[in-house]
Amino acid sequence: MQITLAHHNFELTGQKEDVELVASSAQFRQWLARMDERFRIKRMEVQAVDRRRDGGLLFAKLRAEVYGPDGQPVPGGVFLRGDAVAVLVILVTENERWCVLTAQPRFPAGEFESIEIPAGMLDDHGDIVSTALREVEEETGIRVTRESLRELGTFIPSGGGSDERITLYACEIRVTLEDVHTLEGKLAGLAHEHEQIRVLLVPLAELARHTRDIKALLAYGCYHQWRFEP
Repeated sequence: MQITLAHHNFELTGQKEDVELVASSAQFRQWLARMDERFRIKRMEVQAVDRRRDGGLLFAKLRAEVYGPDGQPVPGGVFLRGDAVAVLVILVTENERWCVLTAQPRFPAGEFESIEIPAGMLDDHGDIVSTALREVEEETGIRVTRESLRELGTFIPSGGGSDERITLYACEIRVTLEDVHTLEGKLAGLAHEHEQIRVLLVPLAELARHTRDIKALLAYGCYHQWRFEP
């Protein structure tokens, strides 16, 4: 299939149904649309795909023959994952700030209880803010308003192998200590997606002791910069 999108024109090869799925996906179109014009893509192969339950693209492994403006080859392996969003939810009581975390199985990381902040992938059915609000509610039961979200920035966690960009948000919600105790240990997640999520609350100052989640740690640093900036 010949791809002509943004300033790129190249042949996309692979299994016909996989090529059609990738070529029509929002992840692929967005990735190419923001690609630096100095990359010269000659051809690209779809090596493998994973599909969502609705048949749309979840992940794709691509291999491109690509060159820089000087004609030198550039490494072209790509794990096409799409963009994601994560939210640092801070519950503010009279004497403490609590961070809302989730514990859930993460098979790729080999961790049955990965401790993270609420997060999720963008799909074709909503903008980035609505995705952030939905993920927080699905994973914790907490309803957050658009007005309460503070954007912390967009970051590239694994630029050597993946297209993924993660936009981080923070929000502060004033609650009672009773609310904190009620939320601690709550079970959440979508059953039809086989999510097994348990809610954890830790003092914000102790966050780094409880997680290795890069999203959580990066959001924590950005949150403090925002909170204490002049």
